Amino acid sequence: MQKLSLLSFFLILMISSCGNQKSVVQKKTPFEIVQKTYQDWTGGKEGATGTRLYLKGQLKSPNVHFESVFFHGREEKVNAMFNNGMFEIDVNLVNAPKKDLKMTGNPAGEYGNEAPATQKEGIPFKLNKDEAVIYYTINAKDYYKKITGIKELEPVIYP
Repeated sequence: MQKLSLLSFFLILMISSCGNQKSVVQKKTPFEIVQKTYQDWTGGKEGATGTRLYLKGQLKSPNVHFESVFFHGREEKVNAMFNNGMFEIDVNLVNAPKKDLKMTGNPAGEYGNEAPATQKEGIPFKLNKDEAVIYYTINAKDYYKKITGIKELEPVIYP
């Protein structure tokens, strides 16, 4: 009888604790995003391409520290600029240029070619093209905020 009551106590404890776990992505944040855009760019030298993500917002708490942003399948560290309760995050995601391969009929002539990647590392979030996640900390606690509806601007081509 005692084992049965102990078992039922742990079962009730486990069921009640299921709803107490925090969500990784926060809905209420100590900041508000007021402007959010991204823009693809091409230019400079051949193969130079990337995407610029721009976020502007207002702080509700002074203890927020922005760490990184997850966008278009990548994680990028950020340096936020703060001014009078406002912040700006401007991230430039540069695409890695494709490497040339040496293709010959002789295997020795192809020495130096790298094998293709077998497993693509991704980010821990499934995001649409117009979505990003900001990773930030408050008093050494980690938080994530999903941003949706990021406006795409016309691509820019630099000479």
